[in-house]
Amino acid sequence: MTPRGAPSHMAREIAEIPAVVARALQEGAGELDAVAREIGRRAPRFVLIAARGTSDHAGLYARYLVETTLGLPVGLAAASVTTISRAPLRWDDVLLVAISQSGAGPDVAAVVEAARGAGAPTLAITNEPGSLLATAAELVLPLRAGEERAVAATKTYAASLALVAGLVARLAGRPAWGAGLTGLPEALETALVEAGAWIRGPGAACVAALAAAAEALVVSRGHNFATALEIALKLRETGRIFADGYSTADLLHGPVAVAGPAIPTIAIRPDGPAGAAVDDALAVAARRGVIPWTIGGHEAARVKGALVVAPDLPEPLTPLAYVLPGFLLAEAAARARGRDPDAPPGLSKVTRTR
Repeated sequence: MTPRGAPSHMAREIAEIPAVVARALQEGAGELDAVAREIGRRAPRFVLIAARGTSDHAGLYARYLVETTLGLPVGLAAASVTTISRAPLRWDDVLLVAISQSGAGPDVAAVVEAARGAGAPTLAITNEPGSLLATAAELVLPLRAGEERAVAATKTYAASLALVAGLVARLAGRPAWGAGLTGLPEALETALVEAGAWIRGPGAACVAALAAAAEALVVSRGHNFATALEIALKLRETGRIFADGYSTADLLHGPVAVAGPAIPTIAIRPDGPAGAAVDDALAVAARRGVIPWTIGGHEAARVKGALVVAPDLPEPLTPLAYVLPGFLLAEAAARARGRDPDAPPGLSKVTRTR
């Protein structure tokens, strides 16, 4: 239990994220180079991602980044097809990427074993290089995040996104956004300072609204759809708030019916076309009385009380920055509700499913 007034493990681990991302990209540079060379040699035509929970959201980010940068279609694996249905799959021309903080999930490892046994290249991204998952995979990228004591994964999520970005940048041969990786740790350091100041200022009302609410919505589009899902998960895990994350496109296909002034709404609004699509959905939600708290780039400054964070990061890298205020909001709201963000009841750090 976190003592009253003392920083939680979750808060400390959020503060470590810039250094963790720097370590993942810099100390892991040689491994990233080697994995990129091997994947390039094998020339897959399709990518399948196996993950659970927070790592599933990292996989969703990978999907958007791979499809928009490399032009390869990406799917998310249904582990039960392998572990429960025992259905054989055709793994021709497929790269299987498994993401897991602990690497201990037997279902994700089983998908890796099936793919590798059929001759597909397999990659594990994990914080535990000696884990079940790492042993099952042909290639491994360690997160180098150090021990994560809070149940809610924060620094391992950010490290997963950073390694995905580092790998895709190498496979693409210097995409336009790749130069942003060099200054990413510094941008995240600044983002944490900006987010902390916002939560003590205009964002304090957001913390209070979340603390008083039973439900919440988090919305975005494109690369930051994963950010919306991840922030919503953290609100559920740490504060026991029934938060849902949506692509704003999906929001308009029915869930907008639950939106209203009594449901706190957080909008992750990147610059550019994805942000314009977020605006379109929020205009519909506004007719139902929704006044969202907005987190985004330069263009978000048009919104009163918005948090403008890491405005100079290329849009494909903004999910690493935009998730930080979401993590801080979840931690603060949990404590405001009298909850321990480090030890949500009924949850454990390692979850094993089949």
